Amino acid sequence: MEWWAILLIGFGLLILLMLSGIPVAFAFAGLNIVGVMWVTGGTDGLVLLTGSIVDSVGNFRFIAAPMFFLMGSILYRSGAFGLIIEAVDQWVGRVRARLLYVTMISGTILATLSGAGIADTALLGTTLYPEMEKRGYAPRLGLGTIFNSGLLAAIIPPSGLAVLTATLAHVPVGRLLVAGFFPGLMMATTYAIFVFIRVRMNPALAPIYDQPPASMKIKLYSTAKLAPFSIVLFMVMGFILLGITTPSEAAATGAIGALGVALIYRRFSFGGLTDALRDSMRIATMILMIISGSIALSQTLALSGATRGFLDMLVNLPVSPTVLLLAMLGAILILGLFLDQVSMMMVAIPVFSPAVSVLGFDPIWFWMLFLIAISIGAETPPFGLVLFALKGVVPNVSITEIYRAAIPFVILDLISLGVLIAFPEIVLFLPNASLGP
Repeated sequence: MEWWAILLIGFGLLILLMLSGIPVAFAFAGLNIVGVMWVTGGTDGLVLLTGSIVDSVGNFRFIAAPMFFLMGSILYRSGAFGLIIEAVDQWVGRVRARLLYVTMISGTILATLSGAGIADTALLGTTLYPEMEKRGYAPRLGLGTIFNSGLLAAIIPPSGLAVLTATLAHVPVGRLLVAGFFPGLMMATTYAIFVFIRVRMNPALAPIYDQPPASMKIKLYSTAKLAPFSIVLFMVMGFILLGITTPSEAAATGAIGALGVALIYRRFSFGGLTDALRDSMRIATMILMIISGSIALSQTLALSGATRGFLDMLVNLPVSPTVLLLAMLGAILILGLFLDQVSMMMVAIPVFSPAVSVLGFDPIWFWMLFLIAISIGAETPPFGLVLFALKGVVPNVSITEIYRAAIPFVILDLISLGVLIAFPEIVLFLPNASLGP
């Protein structure tokens, strides 16, 4: 059978299994078992399959993802994140669209501490949207700033998805983590510019209201109260940049730092810690099962010759590498209409990873573009997980309204993606400067 037929049949069946409601891990497992038996002509290949599963879940680097989620979950469950929103609120003060700017700034700060965009979105939606509704803000503008601010957690370090991507794609985890800093800030800036222009053109979208200005003493006090959060930042990014720990070890020290922050603020409880551990165990189990299936799938494709056929086709296509890059990112955006972020990673990375070096792309640059593309998928109707997370905390808003709120912000993110394609230095400057080539 031709390689392209194998790819079409394999990924077609995989997507159909996912859309049918079968858990992603089981969809991968079923496809791998059938695929290996078909390629090897019997049950002998199942030995290879079980070996790859053991090797994949035994990789120490994968511990970073659940540890980053644990870190964010401890801070979220303890209620410490609320202090960040309060401090930002004091500094923004009495300006038009105040709550929108509070949302964007708080979301950006939360992204540097959490690594879990869905949790950030839920927190911002629960805390700020009721106030927006009460003050008469345009629903779509308010909803859009909330889920896009929460989305930055997948880009700005520390990011659990960046760790997964780097590990599966066999690129340095630390370099990919720090590469997301400037792109994340750029995306946050585009949101702020868009909100400023929209409100300037139509002030009714965000009516001004009386807000007593905070004194400088109160502002400085609220900022000083955030000092313990620097412990988490230092124990993650500081440890990585100084070479004290590997990214996987830094994720664990970050979780310890988050526990210390909860204790300092006297917001620690064994119930909250139990909930955070339960959340992280659930995420870790899901991720490791999907990872084992994805790695086994890549081996099945290699055995069938589909991977080699795909690479040969890419090399011989009479188009520029830029066109191929756009086609690959376009495929991710299309998958985002149907799949969640982790599922997209598991489907695409085994195919794209061998192609990156063949096409001559800088791997850090390419995989950061990939991360942004799957993040856009998380806010794309009809199956964007961030949209559903927001719907869960604002039940009085229809899902159709949330879909409409997503459209302009998806366009903004696509523009940001285009800028990063045109100017790779934005992605590569910090990893090259801090960690070397």
